[in-house]
Amino acid sequence: MKRPILILSAVVCSLVFLSACAPRSQLVVPGQLARPPQAGPPPAGPPAVAVTDFSFTPAESEPGVIGRDHDQVRSVVWKGEPGRTMADLVAGAFADRGVPALRLKAGDPAPDNVARVVSGTVRRFELTVRRRNVMSVYVEATVALSLTSSGAGAAAPWETSVSSSAVLQDVFPLAEDLRKVLSSAANSAAEEGVRRLQEGGAAATSR
Repeated sequence: MKRPILILSAVVCSLVFLSACAPRSQLVVPGQLARPPQAGPPPAGPPAVAVTDFSFTPAESEPGVIGRDHDQVRSVVWKGEPGRTMADLVAGAFADRGVPALRLKAGDPAPDNVARVVSGTVRRFELTVRRRNVMSVYVEATVALSLTSSGAGAAAPWETSVSSSAVLQDVFPLAEDLRKVLSSAANSAAEEGVRRLQEGGAAATSR
């Protein structure tokens, strides 16, 4: 008789933890997204590439909604800005590969000494929560980008599209776990986008 009681207790705990993350109608993903810490100093020298704020059109009419918690029938909400955040992560990914990167706000002109400007569109920025079985909650984050590199020496703008997903399964994932899954998908998309831009010759080469 002890085993069914333990399973029931785990399910109750799972619901309590998820419910505690936000008001009943929302599940809030806390904090902002950032690049993983890197060893060593940032790259030196003048910026080789400028990254502008990316465009983003929310899939939902409600501000900040990036997905659904299907079992609790509520919105998943993140209070950050996907377009600005993904541009930050792409600039950080350039820096991690030894390329000094400058961040520009949307509409700001790039300095004359910057050879390439990278702009982009966030196509998907989603996080979904589902209960797979009595002992497992399934969390999936998906981020998709379209990137464009333009500037001096380029015959035409060079474009690429990337997509990345991250998954977590746990008995009772906490709000911070949801942020980590979203951050993993976002950083993977940024890293792959920068890799493709560099390998395609549309941005400064890596060290």
